[in-house]
Amino acid sequence: MLSGPVGGAWLALAGGRLVYGHDAQGNRVPDYSFAGYGGGGVPLPQAPVKVTVPAPGGGDMTATVQAAIDQVSALPPGSGGLRGAVQLSPGSYHIAGQLHLRTGGVVLRGAGSNASATTLAATGASVRTLITLGGTAQYTTVGAVAQVTDAYVPVGATTLTLSDATGLSVGDEVVVERPTTQAWIDALGMNGVWTPNWSLRSERRITAVQGDRVTLDVPLTTALEKQYTQATVYRYTFPRIDHVGIENLSLDGQAMTAAPDYATTFYNAAPWEFDAVQDSWISNVTWHHFGGSGQTALGPQSRRVSVLHTQALDMVTTDSSARSEAYLLQGQQNLVQDCAVTAPKVHAFSTYGRQSGPNVFSRCRATLVQETYDAGGHQRWGSGTLYDGVSVDGSLLLVNNGTRGSGHGWSDVNSTAYNCVTQQYAVQEPPTAHNWAFGCTGTLMTGSDGQVVSDGTHVTPDSLYVQQLHDRGKQ
Repeated sequence: MLSGPVGGAWLALAGGRLVYGHDAQGNRVPDYSFAGYGGGGVPLPQAPVKVTVPAPGGGDMTATVQAAIDQVSALPPGSGGLRGAVQLSPGSYHIAGQLHLRTGGVVLRGAGSNASATTLAATGASVRTLITLGGTAQYTTVGAVAQVTDAYVPVGATTLTLSDATGLSVGDEVVVERPTTQAWIDALGMNGVWTPNWSLRSERRITAVQGDRVTLDVPLTTALEKQYTQATVYRYTFPRIDHVGIENLSLDGQAMTAAPDYATTFYNAAPWEFDAVQDSWISNVTWHHFGGSGQTALGPQSRRVSVLHTQALDMVTTDSSARSEAYLLQGQQNLVQDCAVTAPKVHAFSTYGRQSGPNVFSRCRATLVQETYDAGGHQRWGSGTLYDGVSVDGSLLLVNNGTRGSGHGWSDVNSTAYNCVTQQYAVQEPPTAHNWAFGCTGTLMTGSDGQVVSDGTHVTPDSLYVQQLHDRGKQ
């Protein structure tokens, strides 16, 4: 078990800036401000309109809208990697199939997100994802693989010592790979729950090289402990599309609920899914009557995606023993800000596992409709998530989920609940890691042995994410 803060507080304000405490091993609250488009604090670009789709008639518009997307996709990229926007007219576009954004620089834009502006309405009683963005990719190592020789690299660190930094230069994109070992699984108490068949891969950019010491642009959210694992660093390729966006429209999935197998397939009734996508966004979008991974499914191959000013309303789930997710974050450096959920029986704001963060939910609210919500990491070492000013009519859980589900185990680690409003919340302390809560209200649940500060009373600053952006000169 790690220690608490040494000689001071975990967080304090001095001269308008945050001062970070640390434990005896050097671990500190991560800087989560690198989450979001462009690495956080970067305004979304405005794509020029290249194709306008006429007002919809009464028939299926899938082919028409897809043709407009394909037309813009064929254009050469312009300033900032943007090809242009497909402008949808006001009205309800019936979508009997799926829409695909496969090329970077393309934005799908409506005339507004309310029901009288632009709506993409699913038709046909079949469960599906209405819009897919990007494809799938895999890591390809480029050049030599260097070992991390430090005995311990704490959470929040950006500097590593390598066995050989030859061939690495400022600006290089690298992976810091932390393999899972049986020794580490045993230390976590996850023996028999997890197996050592995965790695945590943190994608970073080198900002300085001094001898065999390299400095990274984004702090690590899981410690590198040589007693448990041998971390490595290598250059890589990982093809993604970028600068794709969905803006100013609404979506409706009501027709999918008539599928004969909806009771077991509702998880797949989703408005969209991000695969290998980076530096992209969803802005000013509302969707109704979807049942699956609700809002985004920002998948494990996504990074630096912003989801701003959105609403997941009237989700349609079933009495399945497991809940679906309204807002689901995976990947790295992803941000959901200013969002709302209404639904029965869902994980309102959640993450899946084997992610290296940082990821952020900020100023999001889940309003009770029928059954109590919960929020928090869902499974398997979701590292470095910030729940910032989140309001949940239910429970916020940064906990060990043990053998529940498929053996979810420690689901939030090195994560922070900050000025959250809940009915109840739990913050447990993982072996080899921390979880923090600052200024949260609601009943602190039994077994909360994590780092809890100012239980029941909000703290300053109001938003940790905004303050961290400010301290980086991004706000």
